[in-house]
Amino acid sequence: MRKHADKGVLSQAKAAAAAKALGKLVRKHPFIAAELALAGTARGIVVAAEEVKQRLLPHHDAGEIGDEGSGEIR
Repeated sequence: MRKHADKGVLSQAKAAAAAKALGKLVRKHPFIAAELALAGTARGIVVAAEEVKQRLLPHHDAGEIGDEGSGEIR
């Protein structure tokens, strides 16, 4: 949030409001906040795995696996 606050008064106000809202969420609803954090982390891991796969296998298409005639046993 500090990166956003370096851009001016409006950005500082937005960053402060976001920090206040997050703080309130964590204090009043810690389990919901934890669930949101875990969901965001899980989504980040999925995206990172896809990025790594694309870098390692740039021409690999996930739809190719298991297509008709591929010879793969289902």
